[in-house]
Amino acid sequence: MKNIAITCLVLVAVCVGLQAKKVVKAPYFMATSTNQIEFQKVILGKDTTWIEAKIYSRPGEGVRIDSTAVVQVGEKMYAYLGGDGFSKEFWTNLPASGELAVTLKFEPIPMDAESLDFYEMPAKKSEGWNIYGVRLDGKKPEIGIPEKLLNQQLDYSQPLPDPDLKNGKTVIRGQILGYNPVYGTTLNFNCSDWFFFDVFGQSLPIAEDGSFYYETNLMIPGDATLRVGRKRFEIFLVPGGELEITFNLPEIYWSESRLFGKKDRRPLVWFEGTYAGLNTELTKYAGLTSIYSADNFYENICGVTPAQYKKYVTKIYEKNRDEILKNKLLSDAARTYMINNLEMSYFFAIKGYKGTISYAPMISGKKGVKRADMTVGENYYDDILKLDFIHSPYIRYGGYPDFVRAATEDFKGKFEPQPIWEDILRAKPLGSTLARLKPLSEKQILTLDSISEPEIKKALTIRNQKVVALLAESAKKTGYTVCQLDTAVTAGSLLAVITRPYRGKVVLIDMWNTWCGPCMRAMNSLKPVKEELKDVVYVYVADESSPEGKWKITIPDIHGIHYRITNEQSAALGKLYEYPGIPTYFVIDREGKLSYKVTGFPGAEVMKEELLKAGK
Repeated sequence: MKNIAITCLVLVAVCVGLQAKKVVKAPYFMATSTNQIEFQKVILGKDTTWIEAKIYSRPGEGVRIDSTAVVQVGEKMYAYLGGDGFSKEFWTNLPASGELAVTLKFEPIPMDAESLDFYEMPAKKSEGWNIYGVRLDGKKPEIGIPEKLLNQQLDYSQPLPDPDLKNGKTVIRGQILGYNPVYGTTLNFNCSDWFFFDVFGQSLPIAEDGSFYYETNLMIPGDATLRVGRKRFEIFLVPGGELEITFNLPEIYWSESRLFGKKDRRPLVWFEGTYAGLNTELTKYAGLTSIYSADNFYENICGVTPAQYKKYVTKIYEKNRDEILKNKLLSDAARTYMINNLEMSYFFAIKGYKGTISYAPMISGKKGVKRADMTVGENYYDDILKLDFIHSPYIRYGGYPDFVRAATEDFKGKFEPQPIWEDILRAKPLGSTLARLKPLSEKQILTLDSISEPEIKKALTIRNQKVVALLAESAKKTGYTVCQLDTAVTAGSLLAVITRPYRGKVVLIDMWNTWCGPCMRAMNSLKPVKEELKDVVYVYVADESSPEGKWKITIPDIHGIHYRITNEQSAALGKLYEYPGIPTYFVIDREGKLSYKVTGFPGAEVMKEELLKAGK
């Protein structure tokens, strides 16, 4: 009996030990700020929560998890206790494989927790690695896909629209399924409508429920891009059209995951409305239309000669072209459109060989790459001058003005000039000015009047009126002041000059730029502090990388004192105070002395504490 009792006790102990752990393999998640870390397994123990993860980066690059990392369940945070596979305090270099398996340890979370959030730097969430909604029930999240999308029937027989110039309002609207403002997901729009390309794109506002709406004037059918987080979607728009787009946010994040990327998934996006069928096809195969989309493109061209580069690029072109032509699932419209875009991409890839090869090491992160001789023979461009797209009417889609510039400058005399080319060349600089949200000058208005093509003139006029109206609306707003700073002021005296008028008060200097998403999000997070600490002077400093028009339109909604300094002053200030980027904050006390400096938003509470400390 004694032996039986002992055996029973052992079995009970074993069962209790087994029950003290809950293991979730390959847990799904709702969103993430990075693809550099992925959770392979979560183990909930009685005394510890373990997370087995993999970290990905370039071989030899140092990685670490910040010591302030936490996992959060509900409103409660559980501290990071260290990890196996790398150091808690020091950087660990990644092996040649570019991946590192680690185990992260945290304080124990409740066994019945359904999900957790991971914050590497909870006080600076915009800087650290964050993974939201990590499922602990082993289930795939359901986001409620509308039935009409699951049973969607699209028309793929619609021919491409004629590439005629005709201005019209185009609407983009839709919904991001699974959206939560906490995730920090961004939606960025960029359209290649001949004259108004903006390298940073247009940030589209997303409502609390994940819906969005945007309208713009288009002059000709063509391509545009929408970026949801890091994921880029190619779309096709027409003047007067309305395209409704529904994004599947979790699937978008999973598609970029090494763990889930190759699993069978639901669609990432659904289209309804104008050319919904063509847009659906482009989502599936858009990667075939760009030379630069090839895997490891920039890594593969580091240090190559122009001849080697041309051979490599031509191989990509021929492979993609062959795939498009052999794909029987493609509609005639999609095939024509994709071949046209691929040939144009190939044309500019060969034409721009020098810049592409030169910047490849910087883009790919390779160091110590020796630059090859960039000299080419007179026959180097012969192949691209014979491409079919040059004689296709659909060449007018998208970046046609760039082709016109190449035809009239780089390849002068190689093409038969078209009547519209002169108008395009006159309009291009005007469009660049307006894309920076700067109204046309009197001299530029005269150039506009000299353009004979009425639809080009109309497009520029509409955009100019919009920019003027935006600036006028901004000028009516109050609560902000614009100050000028002499360009001769050096970095060593810049902070003193800016803050001297406010001696006796605490000053917060916010280094930011209009293109900096984390800067804008931090400003929103700081609004409650500004409302509470009204005696503090809030100074915002941007540089010339913020287009002047965009800056003028943005600052009226940022109450405080505003400066726009030169790029040289900005670079010198960063070097002097050793800050690597923005947002960067300086707190100046009542005596004019620097009391606190930090790069990256430290959190509203930390900032409030530092401002109060400086005021004592």
